[in-house]
Amino acid sequence: MIKLYDLCGKNNLRFSPPCWNVKLCLIHKNLNFETVPVRFSEKEKISFSGQKLVPILEHDKGFVCESWKIINWLDDNYPDKKLFKNENSKNFSYFLYLWTARQLLPVLFKIIAHEIPNVLEGEDVNYYIKTREERIKGPITKFKTNISELIDEFRKLVSPIRKIIEKNGYIAGQKPGIEDYLFYGNFKWVYSCSSCNLLETDDAIYNWFKALSEIADKTK
Repeated sequence: MIKLYDLCGKNNLRFSPPCWNVKLCLIHKNLNFETVPVRFSEKEKISFSGQKLVPILEHDKGFVCESWKIINWLDDNYPDKKLFKNENSKNFSYFLYLWTARQLLPVLFKIIAHEIPNVLEGEDVNYYIKTREERIKGPITKFKTNISELIDEFRKLVSPIRKIIEKNGYIAGQKPGIEDYLFYGNFKWVYSCSSCNLLETDDAIYNWFKALSEIADKTK
C-alpha cells in the first residue's frame, strides 16, 4: 500500500498545496493509497526521510520526497493513465510547478497568513507563528491592510490560466490532467484556511475549482 505523509491541521484538516497536488495524481491513476497525517510539530513521524517537509510518498521499495519528484516517480512506475502526455506536456507542467511555487504561493501566503493559526492547534500554533514570522521578518498580521490589493494582484496573475479554462473547461483540455492538479493545491489551501473572497463565484477559475474539488473529495 502506498502511503502519503500529508500535512494536517485541526479536525484532521488537510491543507498543504503540494500534498493535494500529489493526491489528485494518485486519484488520476486509480492507485490505492492511505494518507498519514503529520502536524507541523510532528517531525519525528517523517524523520526516516532525513528531511522535514511533506509530502513524502512511501512505497514497498522505499520513499520519494518533494511533490515534483513524486509526480515523476508515479508516472515512471505506474505507466497506466499517464500524467504527462508528451515532453511538451511535461515542460508546461514543470513551468506551472515553478510558477505556482515562486509567484502565486507567496502572494497567497500574504493574503491568508494571519488566518492559518485558526486551523491549527496545540504546539503547531506557536510553531507556525514563530517560523513564519522569522521568515517574513515581522508579524503574520503585517499584510492585513493590503489584502484587497493582494487579491486584485492575484486575480491578474492568474488571468492567462483563466482564459485557458474559459476556452477548454480545464487547463489540460476538456478533461482534467496534471496541469490542473498542479494548479489546484493553491486554491485548496486558501479555501481550507481562509474566509477571504479570493475569487468571485462567477469566475471560470472558481467553477473549475469546484469541479476539481469533487474529485479531491474522494480522499482526505
